[in-house]
Amino acid sequence: MNSSLPVIVIPAFNPDQRLLQLVADLQKHRELFQSIVIVNDGSNAVQIFNALPSAENLHVLSHAKNSGKGAALKTAIRWVIDQAPSASGVITADADGQHLPEDIIKVLQAFKKQPQALWLGSRNFKEKGIPFRSWLGNTFARYTFQLGLRIKVPDTQTGLRGIPRALLTDLINTPSDHYEFELDMLILAKRQGLQFCSVEITTVYEQGNSSSHFKPLQDSIIIYKNFLKFSGVGIASAGIDYGLFALIYGLTGEILVAIAAARLVSGIFNFTLNRQWVFGRGSSLTRDATKYTLLAVTLVGLNYIFTKGLLWLGVTPFIGKPLAEVIVFLLSYRFQKKLVFGNSTH
Repeated sequence: MNSSLPVIVIPAFNPDQRLLQLVADLQKHRELFQSIVIVNDGSNAVQIFNALPSAENLHVLSHAKNSGKGAALKTAIRWVIDQAPSASGVITADADGQHLPEDIIKVLQAFKKQPQALWLGSRNFKEKGIPFRSWLGNTFARYTFQLGLRIKVPDTQTGLRGIPRALLTDLINTPSDHYEFELDMLILAKRQGLQFCSVEITTVYEQGNSSSHFKPLQDSIIIYKNFLKFSGVGIASAGIDYGLFALIYGLTGEILVAIAAARLVSGIFNFTLNRQWVFGRGSSLTRDATKYTLLAVTLVGLNYIFTKGLLWLGVTPFIGKPLAEVIVFLLSYRFQKKLVFGNSTH
């Protein structure tokens, strides 16, 4: 067997017979992978795990209690780093039947040709019959990542992925332990400059998604917590900014003076909360503040250009500025996360 082949990783929480069938089907193509690592993430019953066939290339790891999908994936990735040092990477798949064996094989074959890229087994959300909550969650995440982070992929939440070896160490060091782990993976890959590649796979959903352990409200809040916190701080900052802008512009009639003064006050508020609460401390306070100030000055300039341009088109600054803020807000999130607080440990 070629030891440079990837390792298949399957996190499993209370799986059923489909896990046994999946393993049996994958073993028919063992020339494409080095081994299979299954993580029992604190399942209540162990009958399925006990029924797994004994095989030299099949390894079962266990958590004493349910710790989350991200935690299970990190446990397997640590095993790969320690026990399979020559593996080209990891192929992740779900245990609940949403990933067909033939689609996992498609990702394996694609990854073999280009193991330096992050491969995503992407579902087609234009198909009929997609559950609304799945369509809505993926559509929101797709456009959020595209607009805010310049990550353009067709399926941000797919669990079927080919992960290159270069990304593994960063992944085990991320604090994410639940479904947000897979979105954080995209951000880490973007920071490393990895190429994103996609393979279209079959969209499989049971009626009502009964086998899914995803809790729409609770897990969506976890997944988007940083962006939601950033949005909350942004709304509060915008309130301060707009109030001061309206006051100063009403008194002076000067757009640039009003924007600059309002941004100075709201910027101090925004920087403090984003550094401490949203992104965590980046590096030193002086360095973070310097980078933030340079970014703020740039964004003030863009805000001015947009607001002035809308005024030239006949839109009053009292309306034009909020419109300009939408564009500046998305740019601000992307640049603060990447350039200002990029060394955050949160």
